Amino acid sequence: MGSIDYRRRWRAVKRFLSNNNYDAYLVSRPANIRWLSDSNSSPGSPPSASLAYVIIPKKGKPIGLSSTLEQERVRKFNAISNLKIFGPYEDLSRDAISSDIALKNLAKENAWSSICFDTLSTKFRGIKSKQVAEIEKLRMVKDQEELKRIKSSISVSDKAQRFTRHLIECGEGLTEKEVASEIDYFMRRKNIQENSFGTIVASGYNSAFPHHNNSNKRLKNGEPVICDFGVFMNGYCSDITRTYFVGGETTDYWKKRYNAVLEAQQRSFNRVSNGQSGHDVDSAGRDYLRKLDFAKYFVHGTGHGFGLEIHESPSMTFKSKDILRKNMTITIEPGIYIPKKGGIRIEDDILVTKDHAITLTKAARNLF
Repeated sequence: MGSIDYRRRWRAVKRFLSNNNYDAYLVSRPANIRWLSDSNSSPGSPPSASLAYVIIPKKGKPIGLSSTLEQERVRKFNAISNLKIFGPYEDLSRDAISSDIALKNLAKENAWSSICFDTLSTKFRGIKSKQVAEIEKLRMVKDQEELKRIKSSISVSDKAQRFTRHLIECGEGLTEKEVASEIDYFMRRKNIQENSFGTIVASGYNSAFPHHNNSNKRLKNGEPVICDFGVFMNGYCSDITRTYFVGGETTDYWKKRYNAVLEAQQRSFNRVSNGQSGHDVDSAGRDYLRKLDFAKYFVHGTGHGFGLEIHESPSMTFKSKDILRKNMTITIEPGIYIPKKGGIRIEDDILVTKDHAITLTKAARNLF
């Protein structure tokens, strides 16, 4: 992989500060900290981000706040060189005994009168402050290096889905937990950082739960099995879902519902382009399922953004006002879930372009 241009990101934040008359942007959300200083790390790195805070001032260099616990890791892996160290241990070199005191000292030293923040527990006397989501907005549009990293993650999850299909279709008698363990082991051997989230293997009536906790239920011939997982590589993630049938065959009942979800996904995909709303993308597939009387089983949104986090903006939901822009990465994942019977979900990772969408995930979606 190439290198991340953090200076370009810092400049974008500074432009926001200048345009909105803020003296500094205080950042404490782990994903935002990773975006500004260490995008190579994954969310599970303990803690989620090596820095406790990043401060982007309108004037001057970015500042990082680190605990004494993490300072050596910070110095080695972080893009920010201007560091303030805090901790309670008097035997260690430090700038303050706590992050709150370190922040208040910085505010006083730099004479900040107006700040913005993403999430903040520290209160500053005499300083105007406002919560904003500008960094989350900036993160929605990916640069070319980010797209390379996302595609690298997707290549692993695609291979894992091909492996999973063979495992499910020949896996009568295996438990959901056994299947999930095999999938996780397969992905771990591909040099991933970690899973994007806990691998979901939902078989038979359990596939009626969109987010299922894997159980000791054994796979039975003909039943649907929803397999949802992803990986982190070089700090960026993938997210893919397929529904397979044990034994490689099923009933006309499930064939009809599988093909309905597949067509709904295609209709939402066809609606994706620069300038389109998340609402319109959701409606394209949902309206189709409504005609078949299946919309009452479609219990979640059509998709979401992903990148440094598995769920980030924009959202593709019925009420979404988010507008798609070129180089956003999103999922398209319609599903139907029929209580006590089972469900179908098909999810792909999508790149938004100027005029259309590109499917980044390549694992087969055909029924058999």
